[in-house]
Amino acid sequence: MSVMIGEQPTNNRGRELRGVRREPRSQAILQRGWLPLVTVVALGVGGAAVWKVHQMSEPGPVPAVPAAQAPEQFTPKQLTYELYGTIGDGGIVSYVDIDGHPHKVDLTELPWTHTETTTLTVVSGSLSAQVNGGEVGCRMLVNGVVRDEQSSTHSEADVTCRVKSA
Repeated sequence: MSVMIGEQPTNNRGRELRGVRREPRSQAILQRGWLPLVTVVALGVGGAAVWKVHQMSEPGPVPAVPAAQAPEQFTPKQLTYELYGTIGDGGIVSYVDIDGHPHKVDLTELPWTHTETTTLTVVSGSLSAQVNGGEVGCRMLVNGVVRDEQSSTHSEADVTCRVKSA
């Protein structure tokens, strides 16, 4: 027996059967279409959940970053090493320049000066001198301002001047 929706039940010969109960139309639709209906509803709920999670996980607005500013103009610094006094039979001076490199100079006469210029924000240096049979003094200046001054007046005199940070 085959029954089509909306038709009367018939036997194999095409005759209508009496007394056979017909299913209501809505029930027949549900029997054949429940699986696609559940699939559509599940896909809709899943899609809405994915959309909501995606919406909640979006990053917030990016704060504005100020443009880079040019560094302040910096006045070059001058570091001046000075030795003064009487040399006697000669002497020696050792100094560390603004780059941290040591130097050694044999003295034949005083006064002796050496000046270096840099655009570094901090400058440092040191000076050490010894003379044979005389007196000696050292002075270190940064931009013309005395930062350290020492002197010695006995034979075999030695002095040390330092600028740690200027």
